[in-house]
Amino acid sequence: MDRFDDHTILYRFLKKETSEEENREILDWVSASEENRDEFQKMHKIFLSGNLKQFHSEIDIDDAWNKLYNNLKKYRGKPKTINPNLLLKVAASVLILVAVGFGSIWTNEHIFNGGKPAVVRFEAPAGEKSKIRLADGSDVWINSETILTYDATNPRNVTVEGEAFFDIKKDVGKPFLVSAASGMKVEVTGTRFNLRCYPGDPVVETTLEEGQVAIIGENSSRLAVLTPGQQARYSTQRNKVDVKNVSPELYSLWKNNEINFSEVSFRDLVPQMERWYGVLIRLDPEMNKEDRFTMTIKTESLREMLNMMKLTSNFDYEIDGSRVKINSK
Repeated sequence: MDRFDDHTILYRFLKKETSEEENREILDWVSASEENRDEFQKMHKIFLSGNLKQFHSEIDIDDAWNKLYNNLKKYRGKPKTINPNLLLKVAASVLILVAVGFGSIWTNEHIFNGGKPAVVRFEAPAGEKSKIRLADGSDVWINSETILTYDATNPRNVTVEGEAFFDIKKDVGKPFLVSAASGMKVEVTGTRFNLRCYPGDPVVETTLEEGQVAIIGENSSRLAVLTPGQQARYSTQRNKVDVKNVSPELYSLWKNNEINFSEVSFRDLVPQMERWYGVLIRLDPEMNKEDRFTMTIKTESLREMLNMMKLTSNFDYEIDGSRVKINSK
């Protein structure tokens, strides 16, 4: 007998007693067919109606638990990409928080028929990256230490903290809007661009690879319209934009597991190294501020990268797990 036939796991799910692994299994089951979705909605109505005593008397909890542990299915693998369509099929008003490093997912709250937004959250922890397919068919790559959120009922309006590359599905009648924590927005209809907006950074960087985007300031004013090969650097303090021509592919190498930098100081390079390798770096304040580094990193380890940098700069380093000390010689 299928483990969903006696509804015990669904009952426990609605009571918020299931594990993360069971939540993944339930979401897969609900999205597998219309029949399963109807069954889930029926269960939810029973749960809300308070008709639980009758339901509970028809099942053997101990027997259900035994079946659960004897017949666990293969849900231990963690996919690298999660399609939020799966979440939308559960119910338009269910609140699901999703965190994605390389695919972790959990249900944090279940709210039905309340008219509340269905907030979907994706997160790439330090040292990890992830690719997401939104409900409208657009693809988004999120870099290390990046959070992307949106209301599942409006997937063409997202908020980003960190760095993300967008490949937006064209919809002339419904522009795609990306909001940064600084208040700046990027408006597009269908295009490919990279957005870098880590909290605390004084500049939000938008680099256009294909199509067209508009840069919207804090007061909803249109500050610039970019064409392919242009980069907008938005000052969060001045609410102004500087536009320059660049090679856009260099700014999205990270999504292909590459990082490129040119004439970058040690101090400016440290945050990128921390996110890329998932480490915490303590930099000696006496380091030579005139040193500049230019290189492309692909599969090199942190130690290999530091050894290459030592060829042009005079310093020593110590690596202790996720902590790194860099000292001037």
